[in-house]
This record gives sequence, C-alpha cells and structure tokens, in this order.
Amino acid sequence: MKNKLDPSCEVHLYEYDMRFSAFGNDFIKYDYANPLNLPQKYNAYYELVIADPPFLSEECLAKTAETIKYVGKNKIILCTGAIMSSLVEQLLSAYEAKFKPSHKNNLANEFHCYSNYDVDSLL
Repeated sequence: MKNKLDPSCEVHLYEYDMRFSAFGNDFIKYDYANPLNLPQKYNAYYELVIADPPFLSEECLAKTAETIKYVGKNKIILCTGAIMSSLVEQLLSAYEAKFKPSHKNNLANEFHCYSNYDVDSLL
C-alpha cells in the first residue's frame, strides 16, 4: 500500500510486537498502556491516523484515543468492535462508516469502522 502513496507521505506502524520491527524506520514501538510515551516530534504529526486497538475494553480504547489525539491532526479511522460504538463517539467524535471491515479468521465480535469524516465517499 505504501508504494501507492505520494513519495513524501510518511507511514508508521505503532505496534507492541517486535516482529514488526522488520519494517525498519516505519516501525515505532508502542504500548497502549503508556499512551503518551512517544517522541515529542510525533505530536500533531499525522494528517490521518488509522487505529485498531488490540483489546475490546474501555481502558484500551480510552488509552488508544489518547494516542490518536496526541499524534493526529484531524482525520481518524478506527476499527473496533460494535460494542464500543458509544465510547468511540464519546472519546473521538467518530461515527460508524458504511464500510464493514472483515477478518480472515471470522472474529466472534461484530467489527465496525468508525471515522470523524466522510470516509465512505473515498471507498
């Protein structure tokens, strides 16, 4: 996907699992339990933040939202369980998109995509 973007566009993966360090400088070690333990240079750095919190819990979503607000400028896309919809709206002012993400292993929980802008017109 990255090779389809403008060459000046930066894409970073914030991830706890060190296996993703194979992405080199595009990988940033991230632990949602410490949501603001990030380099200062990434404050209000990204035009678009795409997030998929690792757990369906209020704590995890709240801390992920802290990170999103810290690193993002304005546009958010979030994929998480449908049971989190009211909290997503409350924390990020994001609403369910028409796009329905799917998972190759058919997750037991209903999964939704949320955004704070009209992402459906782009898909």
